Amino acid sequence: MKKKKIPQFLIMGLCGTVLVGCSNNGDTGDTSSSDNESEETQSMDTTSNESSSAASEASSSSSSEEATSSSSVNEESQEKPSHQPVGVSSELKMNPDHVLLPTAFPTTESSSVTADIITNEVDNYTVSYTDDQGELAEVTGTIYENSDLASEEMDTFSNGKSISPYEEGGSDLGYGITGYGEGAAGTQYFSWEEGNWLFSISSISEDQMDNPGIAKKIVGYLEDHYLPAPDGQGVVYIQYPQGGEEVNVDIRWQDGNIVYQLRTTRVPLEALEMTVSMNQS
Repeated sequence: MKKKKIPQFLIMGLCGTVLVGCSNNGDTGDTSSSDNESEETQSMDTTSNESSSAASEASSSSSSEEATSSSSVNEESQEKPSHQPVGVSSELKMNPDHVLLPTAFPTTESSSVTADIITNEVDNYTVSYTDDQGELAEVTGTIYENSDLASEEMDTFSNGKSISPYEEGGSDLGYGITGYGEGAAGTQYFSWEEGNWLFSISSISEDQMDNPGIAKKIVGYLEDHYLPAPDGQGVVYIQYPQGGEEVNVDIRWQDGNIVYQLRTTRVPLEALEMTVSMNQS
């Protein structure tokens, strides 16, 4: 039998083909592995980016909430200003239980209110309040030896300030209250009573002040605002000097053996506002 010889170049070609095939298979595996590693890396990068983005958004949201909260607190603090000067009561020698001072003032800038102690004794104090516009009020508390002496002081102050009721001089002030007026020696007088308080207005006749109109505004204000409750009778005296452009208001009331007083040149309603804020009942 004759043996067929395979040409050497054919053998070499076949071997080359096999080697190339093996090489291709190996390359494919490496490429696939490399591709998988690349995809995993990209996936990890994407996840990392998403986490960073989420953290950044959370941080931004937190910062925004903190800023909003801070802004709200600032706005709230601006909307509720304090109206009481600090440290005045503690400096007075009188028993703190007997000290009455205003806590509200007719001013838009509470920080501008200044309190100065004029008199400071165990049985007497006087505090002056001012703001950028000038004097607000002067407040005094005086302790007497007994309530009878305090009553005598109030009687002296109220003397001649009440007009006896008479039909011709009556003016309806609303809320069931009637005021009465009369004129004498170039002065007009007008008075009325509410509870234990006597209210009296005096003005120059030639100025033709509308005393009943002023009284109506006061009566309306006191329907929703309450003065301190006095022992005996409290007095609100409103006096307009000639011209009627200025006013002096003197408010006094008795509490046991103590007489309190608030004097001011502010308009009557502002005087009452400060006095109402002294009501501790």
